[in-house]
Amino acid sequence: MSDEPESSSSESSEQDSFDLAELRTSRRVSWLLDECIRIPGSSIRFGFDPILGLFPFGGESVATVIGASILGEAGKKGVPFKSLIRMGGNMLVNAGVGTIPVIGDLFSVWFKSNSRNYKMLNTWMESEHGDQEPAGWGPVIVVFFTIAIVLTLNVVSWIVMSTVILRIYREINGLIVGMI
Repeated sequence: MSDEPESSSSESSEQDSFDLAELRTSRRVSWLLDECIRIPGSSIRFGFDPILGLFPFGGESVATVIGASILGEAGKKGVPFKSLIRMGGNMLVNAGVGTIPVIGDLFSVWFKSNSRNYKMLNTWMESEHGDQEPAGWGPVIVVFFTIAIVLTLNVVSWIVMSTVILRIYREINGLIVGMI
């Protein structure tokens, strides 16, 4: 009989350390994407999210896929569906504005969607409800649709940017040919 409490205590301890390790991973991801670089002489911090966003045609998608690990972790921990939707919304806002060259990257430095999502996850884990069971397929669907929407936004932005660049090229080419 005395073995049972020690065993469950040991299992609980192992689960707690597993949860802490997963939270540390989520924290590390948010730090790398949003805060790992500090501008000397200021309190402004940013991470690889805005840097990846500088790469046209997919940088924002890469940052979103990496940041989706925080959203996935929140789903595994039983964060309420409404909060998961809000976290997905943070990612979509960041990715949507991120499709605008330079402005989107500056927005990402300010908005820090991954840090916001980590704070929501951490607040949930520290609450009295933080030990809820996972929410089933709901979180998987939220993560999938968030990534799908971001990829769609990127494809649309590629089409728009390609069209704009092609029109500018044709206009400049027409002016040069007209001058000759």
